[in-house]
Amino acid sequence: MAFRDLKITCVKSEGPCSRTKTGDTFYVRNACLEIPEGENVCLFALSSLLTPLSGAIIRSEKGEGILDIDIDWQCPDSEAKVLFRIEEETA
Repeated sequence: MAFRDLKITCVKSEGPCSRTKTGDTFYVRNACLEIPEGENVCLFALSSLLTPLSGAIIRSEKGEGILDIDIDWQCPDSEAKVLFRIEEETA
């Protein structure tokens, strides 16, 4: 099975989140999570992203993939608005 490489970036962080800030980025490459050295990923945010990430890594025809429906996903923290963008990583 062929997988897409994905780049996941925090595009908005409002409220009392102490774990994620705008611009934080991590990757999914060959179906494996890669976190840049010195960075971290909040477990709650990651758990909310696993389903769309699992769908997004599978190559599909244009217009048939999850990234054709939505590219921004919100962390479930009810006190902070943290949005992540999932994009196909280009070389």
